[in-house]
Amino acid sequence: MVKLFLSAGEPSGVAIGATLMRTLKARIPGVTFAGLGGGAMLEEGLRPIFDPASTAAMWLWGNLKRVPAHRRALKACIEDWTRERPDLVITVDYQAFHLFVGTRARALGIPVLHFVGSQFWGRRFYTLGPIRRAYDHVLLIHEFEQELYDRAGIPATYVGHPLFERLRARRLDEAAVAEFRGLPGPRLGLLPGSRQGEIAASLPVMIAAAARLSPAPSLLVSCARPDARPAMERALARSALRGRVVDYSSGEILAASDAALITSGSASMEAVFFACPAAVLYRLDWFNYFFARPHIVGFIAQPNLVARRAIVPEFLLGSGNPRGVAAAAQRLLSDPAAREAQGREFAAIRERLLRGPKPSEAASDVVERMLRKGAGAG
Repeated sequence: MVKLFLSAGEPSGVAIGATLMRTLKARIPGVTFAGLGGGAMLEEGLRPIFDPASTAAMWLWGNLKRVPAHRRALKACIEDWTRERPDLVITVDYQAFHLFVGTRARALGIPVLHFVGSQFWGRRFYTLGPIRRAYDHVLLIHEFEQELYDRAGIPATYVGHPLFERLRARRLDEAAVAEFRGLPGPRLGLLPGSRQGEIAASLPVMIAAAARLSPAPSLLVSCARPDARPAMERALARSALRGRVVDYSSGEILAASDAALITSGSASMEAVFFACPAAVLYRLDWFNYFFARPHIVGFIAQPNLVARRAIVPEFLLGSGNPRGVAAAAQRLLSDPAAREAQGREFAAIRERLLRGPKPSEAASDVVERMLRKGAGAG
C-alpha cells in the first residue's frame, strides 16, 4: 500500500492538494494520505496529524506568531513519520514552513516533492541552499521557471497552473452573475485577499481608490473569510459607495465586473480566466516596505510573471495613498483600448495554460516516477 504525506498551507494550497489527491486516488489503488491540511483535503480522505482548526489558523498569524505553531506542527510531522513512515512527502507552496518540513523528512531518508516552486529569482537575498536541502524535486506552475531551476541545478518539472484546472471544472452561479450585472454600472470588483492582514491592509486602499472614480462605481467585494465580513461591511458602509460584500464568489464577481482591483496572489489569475480587466496591488507595513522593497525584483502580479512583461498595472505600496491605483482603475473603466489590450493578453495566457495535460495529471506522473525510483527524481 502506498502511503503519502501531504502538507498544504493556506486555502489555495489546500485546493491544490485536494485536486492532486483526487487524481492520485484514481491512479494508485489503495493509496492513503496523512498530513496537514483542512477542508477539501479532509473530504478527499486526508488523515490529519494535527488539529485541522489549528492547522488552518497557523497560516494566518503574523510572522513571529507563527513560529510556535510551526514548531508544534513540525514535531507532529516527525512523530507521525516515525509511526507511519510515508513513501513520499508532498508539500504544497508555503515555503516559510515547508523548507523545514522537507529538510527534516530528507534527513530521515524520506523523498520530498514540492508543488509550487519558490520564486527565488524574484528576491535579491534568497539563497538556493535551503531549496536544495529541502526538496528532491519541485513542481513548477510557471513555464519560464523551468530554465531557471535547470540552471540552478534543482530537479524540477513544469506542470502548469493548477488554478486553471480548478476553474475549468467549476460551474459559476449564473443567477448570482446575472444579479451582479444588474447593479448600476460601472461595476468594480474588489478582491482583497484571504489573509486577515492582507484584507486589513489592502481593502482601505481599494475603497479609497474607488471613491475617486467617476462615475461612482458599484462595488462587489469578495469575502474569502467569513470572520472578516463584519469589518469589511463596516469599511464599505463608511465609504458611502454603493455595493455589497459577497462570500466565496470571486469567480461570479469577476465574471460580472467591468474591472477589478486585486491583492497580489492567485486571484489575479482568476481575472485572466474570467477575462476581467484588473489592476493588482500589495500593501506592506512601513517596516517591511523599507527593508523588503529593495530586495524584490521583477513583477509581483502573476499575469505579468506569466507574460514576462507588464500587462496589468501593479502597485507595491508602502502607504495607503490610492492615487496610482485609482488612476489605473479609471483607465480600465474608461479607455476601451486599455481594456482590449488586456483582453488580448489574457486570451493568449488562457490559451497557453489550458493546453496540454491537466496540472494534477502532470504532477501525478512525477509522483509515480518518484515512487518507482523509491528515492528522488532527477
